[in-house]
Amino acid sequence: MVTEPDEAERHALAQTVAAERLEGWRPTPDQIDSLTALLCGAETFGEYLGRHLPTAAPPLRRRVFARRRPYFIPGTSVLRNNFGVQDATVLAQLEFVATAGRILQVHLRAQDTDLNIRSLHQHVFGDVYAWAGEPRIVELRKGDSSFGLCARIPHALEALHVEIGRLADEGREIDDGTLSYRLARIYADYNQTHPFREGNGRTGTLLLHLLADRAGRRLRLDGMSRSEWVSASRDSMPFRRDGRADPRPFLAVLRGRLWLRPSPAPGGRSRRL
Repeated sequence: MVTEPDEAERHALAQTVAAERLEGWRPTPDQIDSLTALLCGAETFGEYLGRHLPTAAPPLRRRVFARRRPYFIPGTSVLRNNFGVQDATVLAQLEFVATAGRILQVHLRAQDTDLNIRSLHQHVFGDVYAWAGEPRIVELRKGDSSFGLCARIPHALEALHVEIGRLADEGREIDDGTLSYRLARIYADYNQTHPFREGNGRTGTLLLHLLADRAGRRLRLDGMSRSEWVSASRDSMPFRRDGRADPRPFLAVLRGRLWLRPSPAPGGRSRRL
């Protein structure tokens, strides 16, 4: 039986859409309706994704990613993908739809989700890219900023996971201001590392939501503009590649966005997605 979403599920849907909007998604009413149908149990994930696949798409399959191969389809600027899509606009929409469904799943199972960054990325992007969850093997830069060197990613992730584990254990004992700072510190370091070829932003914001949930709060990113988030990302970057990121720009946009998480209603339901 399909039921109307409860308060926690509406929050999950709002934050899923907000995370995708921060990355440039402009969902159509049909896409929102489809995501809501997934949330309410009217569709399985396969049905949800299938209705958005191009009619001429080949069967979905996972490819073995060879390190010697480039990320792009030869002769194009389109990332190799599991759908076999060679049009950048079509791929972008498929990526948004597929990852929105997976992000929604994580929100609904927040307390049971592993906080490992690579596992999160693999879950969210595994339908789209064969290399989901694998650290990038190319250097990245955006504008005047250069992200962390590939060779340093494993060590950077180890350090991040130490801080993530500490905050998950201590989050309920600290106030909102301290929690905001520690979330900003983790995200600034993560953003500088930029461990994946694609999908760093959505994986990172999902991690922030999970950490807030562990701390008994909710993080609300709906209402934040894409320009605010992009500016914080840019301004947090160090002047030198070997310098440390500045958490203050993220602290400025996260402050005031934490709320006490309501206690679940007695007999609260869970959905299978």
